[in-house]
Amino acid sequence: METIRINCSYALKGSAKAEVLYATDSFSFWGGVDVNDGVITDRRHSGFGKTMAGKVFMFPFGRGSSGAGTMIMEMARLGTAPAAMINIITDPVILTGPLIANSFYGVNIPVANVSEEDFKKLENAKVIEFFEGADYIEVTM
Repeated sequence: METIRINCSYALKGSAKAEVLYATDSFSFWGGVDVNDGVITDRRHSGFGKTMAGKVFMFPFGRGSSGAGTMIMEMARLGTAPAAMINIITDPVILTGPLIANSFYGVNIPVANVSEEDFKKLENAKVIEFFEGADYIEVTM
């Protein structure tokens, strides 16, 4: 297995290392995931039927509701949240979930942004590691 380093900007810093769930389409946490188990329930989404719980969930952009942050916060409370998230651009509404989860429950969900080119390169990534205070992620392909 090959490990590569990808530059990123952290929307929310933290440390994590987990398997990857890669999605090619935007995602709405409101109505798109079962908070009880982290399984994607949106039948139109490329990740339908897969779990994001404990994984690095990669999706290019957020979609939809102002309630997305509350869904992520509830997933953090239940232990079904992603370990981390990677986007091309992180929707501020989605970012509220990891921020509040950290404040209320002490659950750290790092969120990083990568270029569109790098996002596409990571389609076959197996494991991604985030480092507190770094400006990169390490990717095992």
